Amino acid sequence: MRFKIFLLIFYCTFFYESRACDICGCSNGNAFFGILPQSHRGFLGLRYRYSNFDSHLNSQLLKTKESFHTTELWGRFYPLKKVQILAFVPYNFNAQTQILPNITNTIQGLGDITVLGHYNVLNTFWDSTAHQVNHNLMLGVGVKAPTGKFKYDQNSVEEVANPNFQLGTGSTDFLLNAIYTVRYDQWGLNTDVTYKINTENSNQYRYGNKLTTALTAFYAKSFGQGNTLMPNAGVYWEYAQNDHDKGIINKDTGGYLASANIGCEAFFKKFSLGLTHQMPFAQELSRGELKANARTTAHITFMF
Repeated sequence: MRFKIFLLIFYCTFFYESRACDICGCSNGNAFFGILPQSHRGFLGLRYRYSNFDSHLNSQLLKTKESFHTTELWGRFYPLKKVQILAFVPYNFNAQTQILPNITNTIQGLGDITVLGHYNVLNTFWDSTAHQVNHNLMLGVGVKAPTGKFKYDQNSVEEVANPNFQLGTGSTDFLLNAIYTVRYDQWGLNTDVTYKINTENSNQYRYGNKLTTALTAFYAKSFGQGNTLMPNAGVYWEYAQNDHDKGIINKDTGGYLASANIGCEAFFKKFSLGLTHQMPFAQELSRGELKANARTTAHITFMF
């Protein structure tokens, strides 16, 4: 009888520890750019992103909390008048806490670097002719390089063996993006659509492709000389397909999330400040076992 009890404890300790890694929030799939600083100028700055998740919602034994902090260097320059290049160099700090027995694992380091190129298909903001309504449409393609560390070992008991709890995806991934902005007087509307195509990494793991969309209304109020305050609000939606592990679908991944966004951008002569807060109001992630909480993004950017 004692031997059977020992086997049961061993099973719960080790089997469930490995199973606990199937569901987790993810720091690798964010492709939300928000309202970019003044479209006609290059910039260089720092951006901070924070998100956190509750996982294994229906299990007292497996419940965990994950938090993802990212500080990234981001910039934009114009090699040609109608072509802009965006670059993002992230540094990640991830923490995962198992509620029972209250153990926290952390990893930190360089994340995956992303470079994105846009072509200005339409931009009446640059015209010498005055327009009552101005439009800007940019189409872009990008690549995310596997510069962040990816170490996924399902049999590990010394670290968090979770494909989503990584500094990078371990794969070279591609982005398709469209940004459309329309403005009448001081009011405007910004639409951002991104489709991320993921490839298989060396561990034969492939994250599900992801579609993200955002619709943001803003009001631009000038003050002083060359200064603008831009409060904004909108909605954000994302949908991710299931991941694949060695060709097998991981059904504990994927799903959708819808958030309400509120924020403010402040533009000055040489720099800008921005803050955006996202509050989920509808979601179905990892078959209901994962809950995304509020997200925050802030930046300070110097323009040239």
